[in-house]
Amino acid sequence: MNFSSIKLPVLSKRPTLTLLFITEVKTFRVDVDKAGVLIGNAGIIAAECPNTARLADCVSSIAANSGPLGRKVWLLYVRLPITLLSLPSMQVEGVDEATLVQALQFELEGLTGQSSLDMQLAYQLLSNQDEMSSYWVSQMSQLHLEDVHKAVKKAGSTLAGLLHPAALPLSLENPERRDWLRMECWPTQLAAIRNHPEHGFSLRLFAFDSRHWQTELERWLTKQGEVEHSETLLNNKIELLPDTAFLLHLNNVEPVADWLLVWAIALTQKDRPAAPVLRYQSKINKDLLLMASGGSLALLLCAGHLSWHLYQANQFTAEFSALQQVETSMTALRKTLTDNQNKRDKLKTKIDKLKADSETLPGLIKGLQQRPAKLLEALAKGRPENLLVESIAVDKDEVKISGISLDAVSANELANYLEKQLLTLGWSVIAPAKKNMELFVDGGPWEFEIKLIDLGVDGFSKKP
Repeated sequence: MNFSSIKLPVLSKRPTLTLLFITEVKTFRVDVDKAGVLIGNAGIIAAECPNTARLADCVSSIAANSGPLGRKVWLLYVRLPITLLSLPSMQVEGVDEATLVQALQFELEGLTGQSSLDMQLAYQLLSNQDEMSSYWVSQMSQLHLEDVHKAVKKAGSTLAGLLHPAALPLSLENPERRDWLRMECWPTQLAAIRNHPEHGFSLRLFAFDSRHWQTELERWLTKQGEVEHSETLLNNKIELLPDTAFLLHLNNVEPVADWLLVWAIALTQKDRPAAPVLRYQSKINKDLLLMASGGSLALLLCAGHLSWHLYQANQFTAEFSALQQVETSMTALRKTLTDNQNKRDKLKTKIDKLKADSETLPGLIKGLQQRPAKLLEALAKGRPENLLVESIAVDKDEVKISGISLDAVSANELANYLEKQLLTLGWSVIAPAKKNMELFVDGGPWEFEIKLIDLGVDGFSKKP
């Protein structure tokens, strides 16, 4: 690879922190100490990264062809997908992190049409307004993130975090400012940031593939009112934007270094910036596993059955071989030959069944993990307009869905829809129990409760 003429200094020891700003065509690097002060000179490296799948290779190339990376490494990758999501505050109030992540992934999957299976999501709560919670999220393949972690670790460093370079939460002109506004042009979208002395940090994203993004931006700017200071940050995407008091163009090493040093200030502070940061997780999140599988007991039961089946398969295989040897040595004993043949056939049948179970159990475990998400999806798609779901509760082998309906038939319609969608997942839907609250002249609304009975899985005993 060809590297720029601006060479990184040869350091006698590793810097405390390295920041890598990775774009589609090149990478910018700065090294700083623990106070965020630049060490040596900033550098440009001809290490390109068109997508997240190539990010680990890019990091390996940088580590192999430049000075030692810092003890901790921050990656700012311009192609990391970021999105803003809104969820009803009542829906997420008081839930644990695993449940919130699953809800955000479900919402993101519906918005983008891309499966969030085997993806790792990072989120940042931006605001709670008008009974809606706004989240800034980023998402990446778990396998790709693990590869990046390994590449950084191989270089002798620790991956501090991976994030999109948009929305640096400090003013570029003066990091001490509290009242400022900034527009940032990135490859696929424009980030509009507002930091208000009283209301704090806020963010809007405008997609360039929308024909009305400029009109929407003008409305947003008008809504901000009077601002003490305004800024514009340009990358490789140049758009016609309103004039601002300060302009920074990331077209060469000097402005990029200035910008990365402001990032270094934010990242070395005790309070980290309000941004979604992806970090490698070496251990399985047990809470998420509990939510995804419908209960750790079910998962452990499946794993136990799988281990038992494999053990029994090996044991019966050994017995089967022994019986074959006995059959050879007992050719003279015609009377017992028929009995041995029957035993062999029965054992072979058991072995075939155990082998088949061993192949289907991984798929069964995966199906159990997806049951809660499938239930939420069915509720979202099958809920009539006149019906409100207020709670979903689990009581032993039952799932109770309760709420209020403006008419007497919507609850039945929802139950019929759930019955069709959930039959293959091992749930039986009981006809809804309804109660007329008689608050209206013509009757209604109706309280309802729909029960889902867990039918269990073939081959598994639900008795203790």
